[in-house]
Amino acid sequence: MYVVIRCPGCRTFTYVDRFQRWKLCPICGQAYEVARVPAYLEVGDHVEAEHIIRQLQQYLQKMKRKDLTPDEIEDLRRQYALLVKKKV
Repeated sequence: MYVVIRCPGCRTFTYVDRFQRWKLCPICGQAYEVARVPAYLEVGDHVEAEHIIRQLQQYLQKMKRKDLTPDEIEDLRRQYALLVKKKV
């Protein structure tokens, strides 16, 4: 399992193994504690995480916004849960 998060320094989306404690941002070089940054979504594998990150970045660029609203994050989680249920 992987968790989609954002670097608190440069706000780049990334992902970590759900047991990972620290992350070094490949973009800005900031090291941060994973538990202190908001988790957007927990996904099954790194390929899904990369795909979702690309979609989130495109969405924010298209909407000319810096972040998702709490409602959008909840909707993202609901949609992903439905997708996972359909796969089973």
